[in-house]
Amino acid sequence: MTIVEPNTYILFLWQNAYTIVIGRNQDAYAELNIEAFSKDGGNLARRLSGGGAVYHDLGNLNFTLIANNEVFNKNGYYDIILQTMKSLGLKAEFNGRNDVTIDGRKFSGNAFYDNGKVSFQHGTLLINCETTKMQQYLTPNENKLQRNSVKSISSRVVNLVELFPEITVDTIKQSLIKTVNGTQLEQTLDTDLVRKRALCYASNDWIIRGRGF
Repeated sequence: MTIVEPNTYILFLWQNAYTIVIGRNQDAYAELNIEAFSKDGGNLARRLSGGGAVYHDLGNLNFTLIANNEVFNKNGYYDIILQTMKSLGLKAEFNGRNDVTIDGRKFSGNAFYDNGKVSFQHGTLLINCETTKMQQYLTPNENKLQRNSVKSISSRVVNLVELFPEITVDTIKQSLIKTVNGTQLEQTLDTDLVRKRALCYASNDWIIRGRGF
């Protein structure tokens, strides 16, 4: 399985197609219309970290930044993203609530998990995502609905392609790799453990009830 060496950060870049991922402690039925989403071919997943429900498609680029607790820095990801956006001519800001924004509009959110020895920070980058799907399936918090119209909620997120029409998922991948200036590693995985974890993460006990870890 993956081993994090001392003084080393590992950055994974990955994607999901047509998926909603909920936080570890969230009520699946309260966060989205599961029946409609499943009927339309969507996939529901639950993650180990906290935070809110997020929609993924191939217009998103997802990340996971992993390090031993001795060197893990929650600001590390923000530095990487801010520098990457700067290299593309975009001025991004960290708003202090786990979100990264441009002109007040969110294009990246993230969450954390700590198992006592190793921590990770992960989240998503909106590049050319079908944002209408978020409104179609996710159930907004009632308190937020009382304070904001659906239109204003939508206006608070932005796809990077709206700000930089030539941008692509691959553009962001290459820019992130260049910013990190790291080395691609070949990892040896414990396939039996991976298979066992995959079965647990795919079970209703975990996805719907949050039980299993």
